[in-house]
Amino acid sequence: MDDAKRAIMCALASPHIRTVLIRGGPGSAKTVLARSAGNLTDREVVNLPLNSTDDRIFGGLDSERAILEGRAVLQEGVLGRADGNILYIDDANLMESRQLASILDCVESGYVPVERDGVSAGYPVDTVLIASMNPSDSDIAPHLLDRFDLCAYSSDDDRMGVLERISGFCSDPDGFSEEYADQEEGIRSRIALASRLIPMVTMSDDLMRLCSELSYKVGAEGFRGDVAMARASVALAALDGRDEVLRKDVEDAAKICLVHRRDYPPEPENPNSNERNEDDVPDDDRDPPDDNGESDQPSDLPPLDADAISKMLEDMVFEIGEEFRTIDYMNAGRKPISRTSSRAGRRQMAESSDSTGRYARSRIPDGRISDLALDATIRAAAPYQRTREHGNLAISIEPRDIRTKVRERRSGCTVLFLVDASGSLGAMRRMSAVKGAVLSMLKDSYVSRDRVGLMAFRRDRAELILPPTRSVEYGYRKLEELPTGGRTPLAGAIASAAELMTSYSRCHPGERCCVVVITDGRGNVPLEGGTDGTLDAVGIAETVSVPGLEWIVVDAGTGFVRFDDAEKLAEALGGRYFRLEDLDADRLAMNVRISIRDSRIRRTSVVLERHRHRGISSIRC
Repeated sequence: MDDAKRAIMCALASPHIRTVLIRGGPGSAKTVLARSAGNLTDREVVNLPLNSTDDRIFGGLDSERAILEGRAVLQEGVLGRADGNILYIDDANLMESRQLASILDCVESGYVPVERDGVSAGYPVDTVLIASMNPSDSDIAPHLLDRFDLCAYSSDDDRMGVLERISGFCSDPDGFSEEYADQEEGIRSRIALASRLIPMVTMSDDLMRLCSELSYKVGAEGFRGDVAMARASVALAALDGRDEVLRKDVEDAAKICLVHRRDYPPEPENPNSNERNEDDVPDDDRDPPDDNGESDQPSDLPPLDADAISKMLEDMVFEIGEEFRTIDYMNAGRKPISRTSSRAGRRQMAESSDSTGRYARSRIPDGRISDLALDATIRAAAPYQRTREHGNLAISIEPRDIRTKVRERRSGCTVLFLVDASGSLGAMRRMSAVKGAVLSMLKDSYVSRDRVGLMAFRRDRAELILPPTRSVEYGYRKLEELPTGGRTPLAGAIASAAELMTSYSRCHPGERCCVVVITDGRGNVPLEGGTDGTLDAVGIAETVSVPGLEWIVVDAGTGFVRFDDAEKLAEALGGRYFRLEDLDADRLAMNVRISIRDSRIRRTSVVLERHRHRGISSIRC
């Protein structure tokens, strides 16, 4: 864990490095390493529990002093105890994004503003934030990752060495501590010397330019990576007892400053890479021309229509295509929800309607009081105690002081993937890409702790392949074995999915339910009395009404000529609409960057053209 230890030492030595993130799997000693930082300095490690409320983290009304003095007085939170010490957050990726962003703001600015419970105040905080996270649980948003100055990955490469040290400590703790006392004291001395030497360390312009070049090459957006790398390089030089930064310092700093900021765009595909030029074909493989100079290949082959393609692809099993990192398709889309509920699920906190869930905040009751917020009630009544009649009571509470608890919990979420497995999806191997997208969404749902089900439709009916479960491995096996072929009973599939989720929601009240339809929207199996399978599907979609059920339509169509059948189906269902390629978060981000770059180039060209017409030969920027 050399990189992680190097990052912590830089933060303890440099006054300009405030935040460190350690990423690693469970049981890789992230917490042990972070808490050991307290032994390297005279600072205390202050732990911040994940379930802390805002008033415990940032501060709020001091109820005791408000009761005794009759005025609003600030009581500092955990950040107040972290002033001059080390603040540690375990599993920072599980913390609410709003809270984590506010903590990073306070640590970076060195000041904690408090505006709540009638208190308008603040206090300074000088601390080093060390956070740890397990990426397999969930990840931190990129804009929050960028706020961490340094980031290192813990590893378990030297497993034998770890085992030997644990055995040595368990057999003789005092002897083990004495054995490594000299090394620990040497690290303490290095950090103390480096903190005094940092103001005198110099860095050449060439090395500063190298920092910017490295940040640009890894695709780091903004300037935080450049600044953090320069500061870390200075700290590393000071830790080595030097007053000048070397190239090696910059290279070591890049390992802990750019690893969480890199954003490599995928290599552009060569559209002609799979095509064979006629000149590249060996002469032996070419068909010899006949006496008239023409090839003997038959030229009167009938064109392949949709039915012919479906027959060719009958019962074919395609491999699972490339996986990718999906966008948050459950809470965002190109088309807004018009008829369905926007209830929150496991991907975001939802307000609880009963007394279950985490106590998040308080509010004035609007009816019968069922969950009293005693702390908030006392805080509301505290400033008025000097002017009220107490009698035999320690504190006088009036009806206007009453507050109730607002609880939040992550309600259950069930996602049913309704996959078009007809022959039309086998053309151009689209089914392989669809399977890759479904597997990517299955894994995303697994990380979000959702239940997932899989229903496929082809030939003349829809079949439930995987009932709602939390086993992504079982879903992978079913998806891998899913055959492709036959006609497209789209209308019947929508009716079957609606019927299934209706009965499911009755057995799981209060759970968020969603159906993700992956199809090109073109049905060819009409209902009884119908003539057009596509129109029948839209008609069924308009009549489907399942309370609380959300619909998402993913357009699996491809090609330059693209039909809008899937989009019409999404509108009829009142759901959100995506194209298959829109689910790839990395590809979407790259497209946005390309659009921004092209827009800037166009604006610059317009400005230059205007100045050229005005006779201005050069522009000073």
